[in-house]
Amino acid sequence: MSWTRIVIEYIVAFLGMWVMQRVYPGFPVFGLGAVALVALGVALVAYAATEMTGGYASAYGRAVLAWIAGFGVFSIYCTTLPRHTGHPFAYFEAALVFGVLIGLTELIVAPKDARQAHGE
Repeated sequence: MSWTRIVIEYIVAFLGMWVMQRVYPGFPVFGLGAVALVALGVALVAYAATEMTGGYASAYGRAVLAWIAGFGVFSIYCTTLPRHTGHPFAYFEAALVFGVLIGLTELIVAPKDARQAHGE
């Protein structure tokens, strides 16, 4: 289940960034390589953050941890970008929207209780 969750979160992060940069006007525009890199970082950090609890966090707790991880990784990546267009808070809003997307994905695909997380 762990590789499945990582792959699902990677696909959702990749497609989410790719779609949001075309739909959401404040979302920063990346190339496909940068989108793939950030999506991989988000998937790995979100998985690591949700697994640090040993499977004893609730599904909502895992979703909050994934939201923090998605928001954090995206924010860190955006701080390295030059701000030559748009308002500086547009990156913050984009990171919030992206974090919510990753948190909702974790809520859907995460184990629902400790027994399911440990494969019992």
